[in-house]
Amino acid sequence: MVWHTDRLHRSPRELEEYVDVCEHHKVVTQTVKAGELDLATPSGRAMARTLGAWARFEVEHKSERTRAAQLQAAQAGRWLGGGRPFGWQVRDDGTADVDDAEAAEVRRAAAALLDGASLGSVVADLNARGVKTATGRQWSYTSVRQVLTRPRNAGLSEYQGEVVGRSLWPALLSEDTWRSVCALLTDPDRRRSSSNRVRWLLAGLALCGKCAAPLRSATATSNRAKGTTRTVYRCTTGGPGHVARAADPLDQFVSALVVGRLSRPDAVELMTPVGNREDAEALRVEAVTLRRRLDDLASAFADGDLTRSQLTTGTERVRGRLAEVEAGMAAAARGSALGVFAGADPATVWDALAVDRRRAVVAELMTVTVLPSGRTGRTFDPEHVSIQWRNA
Repeated sequence: MVWHTDRLHRSPRELEEYVDVCEHHKVVTQTVKAGELDLATPSGRAMARTLGAWARFEVEHKSERTRAAQLQAAQAGRWLGGGRPFGWQVRDDGTADVDDAEAAEVRRAAAALLDGASLGSVVADLNARGVKTATGRQWSYTSVRQVLTRPRNAGLSEYQGEVVGRSLWPALLSEDTWRSVCALLTDPDRRRSSSNRVRWLLAGLALCGKCAAPLRSATATSNRAKGTTRTVYRCTTGGPGHVARAADPLDQFVSALVVGRLSRPDAVELMTPVGNREDAEALRVEAVTLRRRLDDLASAFADGDLTRSQLTTGTERVRGRLAEVEAGMAAAARGSALGVFAGADPATVWDALAVDRRRAVVAELMTVTVLPSGRTGRTFDPEHVSIQWRNA
């Protein structure tokens, strides 16, 4: 018993299964609005299939209208609804005001990532300071990533994962900064471990002097009788002649080199952001032009001035160039991990930095290669460490 035939099944596949069962067992279906439906007879089955097909048509047509309306709203920059996004306070009419406290957290997190902080340290910082998500929960890697990669942060409107226009809501970040954060968090070479916690300065940064493989941190026995251990950097390739070196003295040596380099008078040149403001502005103008060109192509196709093949070719070409321009915008906004040292005592700043921020500084300043030393005991010798400075 059902209310109406269009409430029986809206999937032809499901309807056929239902018909098979009813035909075999001589079951009559009663409807409140359309009377009896005897699926044991050819006319009853034909009626059910016809009504089911029209019901399916109505579902698909309604879904198509809904998607078209949502796309149109997104292109106009309107909010499509859902939970309150972190960073804004939403009015009843769908417009929004910036929540100053939450927006400041978004900007702080974005700046920290671009200065070399890990996603894990951003999550830990937010939770340690008691900052909650828009739903009052603690932060996780997933929630921070989702918040920081939203196009709406840059004043852009999104539909089904694609930027389709400008948002009516005020932006929290510049588009350059947002694209830079997205490029950073979607980089396939970025660390992907579940904890994302970094403990040792040179793990994965220092290279083996024999094979150039990254050195990894490992625990080795220090005194078997006492059961003590120590951390070493070890070549992942292994084998005779490859590097294994105590971590603490090597970290201290590299730390001293960093502080010494940043204490020199010419260090201020290293702390200048790499982005060029004029280049970035030119890229922004070109990006706007390319997006308008995509809109023009779509309009020309709708008016019949372009064939589908011409539309596809033109769209692919414009999208390819737009991807290059957006990558350039991200690179121009990428900050320098050395910016925190500007106008401050390098030793004081270095001591206050978390390990992930120190690692970003080392990666920007130098390449550390640990040379094989033979069986020379456990005494650290700086002669077995090669430093190649970047832009020194």
